[in-house]
Amino acid sequence: MGSTGERQRTDTRAAGPESGAARVTAAGHWRPAILLPILVGMSRPVVLIIDNASVTRVMHKEAIEASCPKEIEVLTTASAEEALGTLYALRDQGRTIEMVIVSQGLPGIAGNRLLEIVSTQFPAVCRILLSDKPSLDEAIYAFNNSGVDRYIPLPWEKEDIKFTITSLLRQREMSRLNERLLSDLQVRNQELVVAFRNLDEAKKENERSYIQTVQSLAVALEAKDRYTAGHSQRVARFATLIARSMALGREELEIVSQVALLHDIGKIGMLDAILNKPSNLTPEERELVKSHPVVGAQILAPVKTFERHVAGIRYHHEMFDGSGYPDKLKGEEIPLPARIVSLADAFDAMTSTRPYRIGLPLAFAMQEMIKMRGRQFCPLAVDAFVRVLQQTGVGDVQGLVSTPAGTSTGPNPAVTAAPAASAPAPDPGAPGNGTAATESSERPDDPQRKAA
Repeated sequence: MGSTGERQRTDTRAAGPESGAARVTAAGHWRPAILLPILVGMSRPVVLIIDNASVTRVMHKEAIEASCPKEIEVLTTASAEEALGTLYALRDQGRTIEMVIVSQGLPGIAGNRLLEIVSTQFPAVCRILLSDKPSLDEAIYAFNNSGVDRYIPLPWEKEDIKFTITSLLRQREMSRLNERLLSDLQVRNQELVVAFRNLDEAKKENERSYIQTVQSLAVALEAKDRYTAGHSQRVARFATLIARSMALGREELEIVSQVALLHDIGKIGMLDAILNKPSNLTPEERELVKSHPVVGAQILAPVKTFERHVAGIRYHHEMFDGSGYPDKLKGEEIPLPARIVSLADAFDAMTSTRPYRIGLPLAFAMQEMIKMRGRQFCPLAVDAFVRVLQQTGVGDVQGLVSTPAGTSTGPNPAVTAAPAASAPAPDPGAPGNGTAATESSERPDDPQRKAA
């Protein structure tokens, strides 16, 4: 016969999980009896009941098992200490703990104190406190300190057990579903952010490629004719000088410079025989050449980067008095970049040698600008350009004017001539004032000639 302790230990092992006693392992370590069913059902979610009264513990277990889905396992313990050991073991095994149901009248650690520990160590677990002596103070403490989901006075009727358990499980399932949906949404949002970023980069790269292609075509267009080679670059330099003299901001300066670089882009595709024709153009050829501002605007319109450039390119042949083209805009109806580029374009056209005439002296070009102030050209732009020429000296500007290789125009009087900025501005409505420079040219693509 074994000792009394031996008999007690044997009885405890035989009692099974409902006894709340402990088991002895082969190595002699004590383990809660509840671990046996845990090891059997490793993957099943768990509802844990902690009650030191065996009758209510069994009764509640049966009612809760009847209310839960079959995949949920209902386990019981008789003390707070055993419950904590079971909870830690379940967590170590990776099992989902759906719910902990605790009786307030536990020996040692009371039910509400046990649930405080559970709320700290297992915050995602649903918590129910059963009280055989319910009171308002106890309920307030349970909700405020223990974080219970339900405070239930005993006895707990079967119908109420079914309703409470099913509703809480449903809420937990909906909460988990919402969390999954939120997580999926966050992942999708991140994917969309990355996709939009990549799309934006791809769009910007396409725009950069488009811009580079357009600029390359513009350079190639000018390179075909030694008379117009570098024209757009010179116009851009003159336009930038004017814009700076007008105290425009950095962004406006960039727009003016870019409009000037691309102002003749609409001539891409036009026949060289028309662009370089030394004699007068036919009416049909004149209309074709006059279409290049509109064509240029259409070429650049698809590029978002050029949203603020398109108008400047379309209207750079408009005249301040409304006699220009394509839409006969007048005065400040003409966008400021177009007014600036129009003056810079005309200045370069007047001072550069073309196949149909020799470049004009710089001093004469200045006189023509002043003469056409308020008629062909914007007065503000003319005044700004004259200020630049007065400050830098006309001779300094001569270095920006290009003469084709092999073409001699003789000594340029602009080197020694005084600026004509002091010439009185003509009355914009005075008769007999033509377009800048001479009236004999029939080249509508030459900005200082009148496109009749």
